[in-house]
Amino acid sequence: MVVFITIMMMLFYSLLFSNSNNELLECGVVDTIDKISKDKREGRKLFNANCASCHKLDKHMIGPALRNINLDSLSLKKYLNSERHSQRYPQLTTEQQHEILKYTKD
Repeated sequence: MVVFITIMMMLFYSLLFSNSNNELLECGVVDTIDKISKDKREGRKLFNANCASCHKLDKHMIGPALRNINLDSLSLKKYLNSERHSQRYPQLTTEQQHEILKYTKD
């Protein structure tokens, strides 16, 4: 019963305070739908899930800024799985890495 009430309250709250200005909320990041194209959304999801803990697009954090990095998908895959990169990502396919690269390009 408590679970049902909680779910109903969450639905009511989401309807009451819904985004009326077409914002896309995901992983703590707010982007307007117009601001990011559909072909870059998958890359943004992957970037936020795998890269954003150490990297930002436009400023140095733990790692360097990644906007417009000069790598292709194969070079990125080799680098991410090398000892030079502190975190390894063998689960990312070449296609997923390509999506991340598309997201980082302007």
